[in-house]
Amino acid sequence: MLDDLQEKAGVNVLMPAVFTYGRGLAGRQTPGQPLPDHGVQQYDEIHGGSYAKLHPEFSAKSVIQNVRAPELGDFDILADVIPKAKARRIETYCLFEEAYNPRLIPGFEKIAEVDLDGRSGDSTCLNNPEARDFLVALVEDWFKYNDLDGMMWESERQGPLNNTLGAHFGQFAGNSSIHCFCTYCTSKAAAQGISVERARAGFHSVDQWVKQTLKSESPRGSGALVLLWRLLLEYPELLAWQKFWFRSQEEVYGLLYQAVKAINPKAQVGWHIMHLVTMSPFYQADQDFGRIVKTADFLKPCAYNNCAGPRFARYIRNVHSTVFRDLAPDEVLEFHYRLLGYEHEASLDKLPTTGMSAQYVARETRRALADVNGAVPIYPGIDIDIPTALDEKRTQPADVRAAVQAAFRAGALGVVLSRKYAEMKLTNLAGAGEALRELA
Repeated sequence: MLDDLQEKAGVNVLMPAVFTYGRGLAGRQTPGQPLPDHGVQQYDEIHGGSYAKLHPEFSAKSVIQNVRAPELGDFDILADVIPKAKARRIETYCLFEEAYNPRLIPGFEKIAEVDLDGRSGDSTCLNNPEARDFLVALVEDWFKYNDLDGMMWESERQGPLNNTLGAHFGQFAGNSSIHCFCTYCTSKAAAQGISVERARAGFHSVDQWVKQTLKSESPRGSGALVLLWRLLLEYPELLAWQKFWFRSQEEVYGLLYQAVKAINPKAQVGWHIMHLVTMSPFYQADQDFGRIVKTADFLKPCAYNNCAGPRFARYIRNVHSTVFRDLAPDEVLEFHYRLLGYEHEASLDKLPTTGMSAQYVARETRRALADVNGAVPIYPGIDIDIPTALDEKRTQPADVRAAVQAAFRAGALGVVLSRKYAEMKLTNLAGAGEALRELA
């Protein structure tokens, strides 16, 4: 496998998944998707957890125990892979993400986020000290006991306001859980001068506005956006809480960065910025790269142009159902194209099957480079066979070649071939190698 990655795709850094409970990084191909042209030709089941060995220091620091992934027995992905990678002059960055399964993690409620009604969520609270200790303990364990060259963390969350509005490309029916209102968050927010009760009332009001907007067949009286803006004026705590949430996420970035640097100052630490950053102006505004780079050695903004087609189409239909209900769906897409600087991309009906062009990759690369202003390198994510519906856009070798070339020509110093080798076809991986050879 390492030889194939190096020879076919020019890979010089591996990012093995060391911690996840999700299929996005762990396991073989997603069930129902065509199996790739390599590896065991059958699907598997995953439990998830840490795929690297954890030591007594982790147990002493973390309130959450028993997170070692059981499905591979004593196999330690870092101990096994790093020596073989180094023999080929390939570096190894550990990759882990916020993808949990609370049912499989005893005591997860101790570190879980909490919604408006006091129910535990499926992810961790960014301000819970035990949740922070858990993440830091994982990172320290991996770096103390393995000769790692770097790390990348995936925190694919965008805060309570955007989720409530349906500003994402997932399924949306107006039933979002609104996090986090645990005692740690409410105490910290109050200490910063944010009225917790006003924030609660504001989110309840926006939630009701969403439900009413989804039910209405056509706008009556003031339009949807006017009514939403009126709520934002009435409850400025909504935006204050959204900002508070993102600043908390940035603090966790800083804690993980410091934990790595204390062990290995030369290790490269970077952040995966989820795909939504190329679609939602709301999320793009939240993700201030100029701030994030203060605790980063590189950023990976996802410029997944193949799966961007169906994902962007779903995002547009979601925000059309709420924020932009006053416009036609095609007008919402054109507005986003103009706002985000995309030219000559597909119409809404064709977008799911055509994807986005290589120029979309170039545009996002240039934007990210301008935002970091030379502080750190940008390594755009290039999607290879990320699952889409069987009748939607599927990756082709020419897509990969064009996207990789577009990223480098726009000024990127590297790219991250995404998401995982287990779902990629070797013929499509080879498109990356072809691009590098053509670029010399």
